[in-house]
Formats: sequence, structure tokens, C-alpha cells
Amino acid sequence: MTGSSAQTKKHLLILSLTLLSSLTTAIVALAEQQGRDRISALPGQPAVTFSQFSGYVPVNEKHGRALFYWLTEATAIPGKKPLVLWLNGGPGCSSVAYGASEEIGPFRINRTGLSLYMNKYSWNTEANILFLESPAGVGFSYTNTSSDLKDSGDKRTAQDALVFLIRWMSRFPQYKYREFYIAGESYAGHYVPQLAKKIHDYNKAYPHPIINLKGFIVGNAVTDSYYDSIGTVSFLVDTFNDIGSDLSSNS
Repeated sequence: MTGSSAQTKKHLLILSLTLLSSLTTAIVALAEQQGRDRISALPGQPAVTFSQFSGYVPVNEKHGRALFYWLTEATAIPGKKPLVLWLNGGPGCSSVAYGASEEIGPFRINRTGLSLYMNKYSWNTEANILFLESPAGVGFSYTNTSSDLKDSGDKRTAQDALVFLIRWMSRFPQYKYREFYIAGESYAGHYVPQLAKKIHDYNKAYPHPIINLKGFIVGNAVTDSYYDSIGTVSFLVDTFNDIGSDLSSNS
């Protein structure tokens, strides 16, 4: 073996060890971050078979905005189940207080307020559910810039949610490229499709985007006050006509 080839192999070995050390450090740091976010158990919680995580993800360092999330992984084979982001509407409704605690989350609060019980209709039987408190100022999400609470709007809400997802998936890379859906209700009729558009535009810049958006779901959506009202009036007219027909046939 010549001196030059031996030197080359030595350099390659050092490079490999350096890369391995960097990779190991990154993996350990990632595990520590996920460990800090892991929920061992909630107060009064019954025993469960699924993992839970919660924490903050900064979305704007200059203004000090950070969004709070609560992830309830699927009850079975979470690694093969899709990821669903849930957004409550309002504007101003907490996804933790409403979506997670009263609607599609894994737990219900007992009347005493001292313990939890299982929700047999929880969506995490079929998917990994990511509840997001959005925008900043809602629920546990916050901003250190008071004016953010006065001039917030749908555009910033969508942009902050996109930044949240990108950074959250860096913290939880096992969800990169996973089938991803956005769901919500009420004013999420604005939040959900506008975030979907942001993700679509963001993904166009990358050949293999990490956010594998497959679709979105909105229940009792607030979309446009004019057309929403037309639908309401039409429904009421049809309902009253049906009632009138029933009364006539029974008289």
C-alpha cells in the first residue's frame, strides 16, 4: 500500500467517524427533545396503550410567538397510521379544551373534574391526532408581542401553522412523508383550506415534500356569511314545509 492511499483511507475513516458521531449526537438530541415532550400520564388518567406528547414550537422568534400542541398517537400500529391535524374554530376556540376534551380526543372529563375516562369514539383509534392551539393567544399558545393579539388574521394564522408543521416534523421526523390530513370545525372552514393552500404552495418547491398532504375535512364549516345564511334559510324553509305536510296528512 502506498503512502498516499493509506493517507486517503485514514482521512476517509476519520470522516466516517466524524459523520457517525454527528449523526449519533443528532439522534440523541432528538430523543431528548421528544422525551421532554412526552406525557407519562395526565392527572386522573386511566391506563392507556398509546403514547402522548405535548409542548411548544416557536413560529416567530422576533415576536416571541409559539404554538402549543398535544399529540395522541394511534392506539394500535401508530407507525402505519396517518397523521391528522385538528383545528377548532371560533376564532379563539381551544383545540385542547374543545376538540380534544369534548369531541374527538381519547379522554372525557368526569363530572367531578377530578379524573378522566376513555372516549370510545376517539379518532386516535384510526389515526395519530395532533391537536394545535391556533392562532397565538388561543389556549396555551402565546406571543410576547401584545400587538399580535390585536392584528392577527387568517393569513398569519395559516403561515404560523405552516411554520409549526415544518418545525414540528423536524422534532418528530417519523411523521415526515406520512399521509397527512387537516380537520376542523366551525371557523376552521377558513383555517383548514387556507392552511391546505399554504402547504400545497410550499410543497411545489420541493420534489419530495415532507408534508404529505392527502386531503382535509371540515364539519359545520363557516366559509362565507352570505352563502352560509342562504343554506340556513333554505334548510329552515324545507323543514317547515315538511312539518306542514305532516300536520296536513294527520289532520
